[in-house]
Amino acid sequence: MNQSLSRTARLIAAAIGMLALASLALQTAINLESDGSPLVSFALLLRFFTIWSNLAAGLILLWVAAGKGIGERVPFVLATALGVVALVYHALLAADHDPVGLDWWTNLAFHTVVPAATIFWWIAWSDRAQLTWRSLPLVTPAPVAYTIFALVYGAASGFYPYFFLDLPSVGWLQLLFNITGLALFFVAMGAILLGLRRLLPSARV
Repeated sequence: MNQSLSRTARLIAAAIGMLALASLALQTAINLESDGSPLVSFALLLRFFTIWSNLAAGLILLWVAAGKGIGERVPFVLATALGVVALVYHALLAADHDPVGLDWWTNLAFHTVVPAATIFWWIAWSDRAQLTWRSLPLVTPAPVAYTIFALVYGAASGFYPYFFLDLPSVGWLQLLFNITGLALFFVAMGAILLGLRRLLPSARV
């Protein structure tokens, strides 16, 4: 993905990137009452993979919007991560999560709007000729890195961001099963997105 993207592609990338970062800033401000300071508030948000992926979306898409070159595989990995975020939340977590007020808006942005918009943008303006099935393994390093972080943080603090990574509750055997399933889920999501990308034409604007 290079600097030849159209003005429309850059404008939409900028809009999505700004929405992601603005939602992070708003959530940080919302949490100030309980967390005490902006730095602590934002740091505590980083316990969640949802925040990692939305922060990446903001930074990567604004980088692209600025006309900077970036490898085709980076937006693919980003789209895959956000697709997983959306599906895991709506399939496994949403039933036990009932945000209200401004939290409802940031939750909608993090788990629905930014993922859907980013995937749409990637499908519309990525170069499918540069993406092959050999790109699939690249979707796994991010969840592996996050899983290591979540387990280390959980061991140190006692807080595990997601129930399927809660080692004291599920035990090592179930944890290994969950991690394997999560990795396969990322690969499956990447395969679905690559399949869609190969079927759908690029945007002409």
